Amino acid sequence: MRCTRDGVRVTEQLRLLDDDRPKPVSDGGFEMVIRESRRAKSLILQMIPPYTLEVVVPRGTRPRAVKKFIDDNHRWIEKARSELRALYPAERIAPPTEIEFAAVGAHWDVRYVASAGRKSRLRSTSHTIEIEAATDSREVSELLRQWLLAQARIYLKPWISREARGIGVKPNSVSVRTQRTRWGSCSPRGNVSINASLLFVEPDLVRYLFVHELCHLQHLDHSRRFWHAVARHEPNFKSLDRRLTDSWSAVPVWALQR
Repeated sequence: MRCTRDGVRVTEQLRLLDDDRPKPVSDGGFEMVIRESRRAKSLILQMIPPYTLEVVVPRGTRPRAVKKFIDDNHRWIEKARSELRALYPAERIAPPTEIEFAAVGAHWDVRYVASAGRKSRLRSTSHTIEIEAATDSREVSELLRQWLLAQARIYLKPWISREARGIGVKPNSVSVRTQRTRWGSCSPRGNVSINASLLFVEPDLVRYLFVHELCHLQHLDHSRRFWHAVARHEPNFKSLDRRLTDSWSAVPVWALQR
């Protein structure tokens, strides 16, 4: 969900903004983060699931201008928060009892064991996850998030390597993260980052994301030449891009929490 100076846009998309360290602030008791970006050309408000407000600002923007922008868009903020509350009701926040990776057809049942004062831990087999932790949902979420990262390295890194060989490119490096606003990115140095939450979406969407980012190794922009390169390897990229944009609802809350 994004709001710019030009009006309101509700969207999730592949972006190439820099991951500068966010700066937490409070405005009237409402928590948010402010992130400076060299690539941003205007002030942007975006709600990051499940409950974070982020203000992206161009480098050198005065604090007074940021506060005015937030005040001027108070109605949009309230509307976006209401939409997120509807999208992430209480039942979606509860710890999971099962996990499904649509991308690779894998499934786990999740069981919980009281920690009895011991250090929290997660154990997994091919079909079962056992979590020993306190009742703190954020602690459980962090255990699951680290497990998700490990699984994504097992499943996704070899997959993107195969796609890279098919396209005829070689990333400088491939990292797996748990981003909350992007499915993937490619840096000017040829470093590709992929979102571990791709495991929750359909296989054709995962492959499209890989093709998209790997084609950035040839064209680091969204020019006509870039889209022609994507189309050579994935002719249905337009419909896949729309489906991927709409797939954030497939990502469980525990994978988004920090």
